[in-house]
Amino acid sequence: MSINKYILIVISLIISNFISAQTFQVDAKIDSTVIFIGQQCNITFDISQSPDMMVTTPIFSDTITKGIDIVDFTIDTIKNSDGYITVRQNYLITAFDSALYYIPEFPFVANGDTVWSYSLSLKVLTIPIDTTSQEIVIADIKPIVEPPFDWGEWKAIILIGLSLIIVIILAILLIHNYIQKKKRKNEVVEKLPEIVKTCDEIALEQLEAIRRDKIWQAGRVKEYYTDITDVLRTYIESRFAIVAFELTSSEIIDALCFVKKDYPKPLTLLSRIFNTSDMVKFAKLIPEFNTHTDILNDAVEFVNATKDAKTPQPTDKQTAKKPSN
Repeated sequence: MSINKYILIVISLIISNFISAQTFQVDAKIDSTVIFIGQQCNITFDISQSPDMMVTTPIFSDTITKGIDIVDFTIDTIKNSDGYITVRQNYLITAFDSALYYIPEFPFVANGDTVWSYSLSLKVLTIPIDTTSQEIVIADIKPIVEPPFDWGEWKAIILIGLSLIIVIILAILLIHNYIQKKKRKNEVVEKLPEIVKTCDEIALEQLEAIRRDKIWQAGRVKEYYTDITDVLRTYIESRFAIVAFELTSSEIIDALCFVKKDYPKPLTLLSRIFNTSDMVKFAKLIPEFNTHTDILNDAVEFVNATKDAKTPQPTDKQTAKKPSN
């Protein structure tokens, strides 16, 4: 056997061993490489593998990479005619800053083998302004034209103005001295009660501020529901003496069982609020339009229904008079 044939046999064996070891493949693709700010597109990872194989895939939290947010995630399994299956992971993404984003390769591991996905790119553009429109006219800024200043015309006005200022100052000093003398003769001390806001008043004010801000309309849905539940946790800690920030949503509901007979409907509202918020924060649920305001209204109703009716409210001004000398 010649040396060339021997080399060919060795190379063939190496290639066959590599092919047999490569038991799965990964394909990465993006359905649009250019979007405007706030638009959405899909990144898909197709894993071709044998049905009995366990492939470890990358785990993402809220972003694929810095600047690219994950809106939704789905996974599907497709049976192929060759006996293999294709596991399809689809990520619905968006971005809110204009830039050219680089999406790196990601590792997929099975049976000690690592396969890297393809790198991708996404360009995010700002919304262009149509400068050809007849409604938009761009013109140079004209300089400010100032008339010449004539001291002769303003001399009398300045003298009158200074005289009035002097008269006003003298009048204020005379009135102030008169009031001070009268106070010393017959002093009246007025004491206003210290206004201390109750926990329900504070919670209702904070919920009203959330309603005014409407941050969910700017795409900050997760932050909107987090703000609502944080207000309720703070209120529950003050109202019912429960360490709400150290408990999960279900644990808070269980901890409030001792007031369930007094507030059955409010606890049902609270459970709905926490369940919807958890789905938004952890399952990336995008609620319907009306749900945003409904959840906030439920939070207000919960506070109003469970506030302490015995909480003292500020009374009228309390006054104390000293007898005249």
